[in-house]
Amino acid sequence: MNCRLLVGTTFFALATIFSATAAAAPDTSAPPPSVFETGMNGFGMGLAAGLAGGYLVARSDGFSSRDWRPLVAGAGVGALAGGALGLGLAIYDSNSPVRGRGFLVMRGMGTGGVFGAVAGGIVGGLAALGTDKPEHILLGAAIGTLSGTALGLVIGSLERNPWAPQNQPRVGWNLGIAPCGGGGGRLAWGPVLSGRF
Repeated sequence: MNCRLLVGTTFFALATIFSATAAAAPDTSAPPPSVFETGMNGFGMGLAAGLAGGYLVARSDGFSSRDWRPLVAGAGVGALAGGALGLGLAIYDSNSPVRGRGFLVMRGMGTGGVFGAVAGGIVGGLAALGTDKPEHILLGAAIGTLSGTALGLVIGSLERNPWAPQNQPRVGWNLGIAPCGGGGGRLAWGPVLSGRF
């Protein structure tokens, strides 16, 4: 079997699995997910991100059929690291007065990775039309997966927690520009992210 076809099929399968499981809205009438459910979300997210990272490492000098080792290593290390992150967030979350943040972070990373894989695959496909190099589809999907996972971490961390009591203030955040002290005592402008958690 062609290695490119195998990698492409794996990305498509992961995107299908993630979109069917991770995109569901949480049921706020039920208790927050268990520690192991959040850990399993971490395994899936880490597997996709690790596979994408392994593909980027494997293609550094041209991708060929013998470059399967970085893919397997990336998928394995990514899955274990994602599982550990999900389990760690869930254990920390279980001792928090308001549970559910760890689940939201892992869900954000998983769905962000799927969104990035699809968007990157589309952009890579459009690039492949102009260059006649179909590998750009996988390259775009891999870069999109990693970018979407990182963006999902940020968005999942800032998302409103549906399990929080209604009388508790909601998470609010703003992005803006503010003055700050620059070099030599001069005033400089820079980006600022402020929030209430």
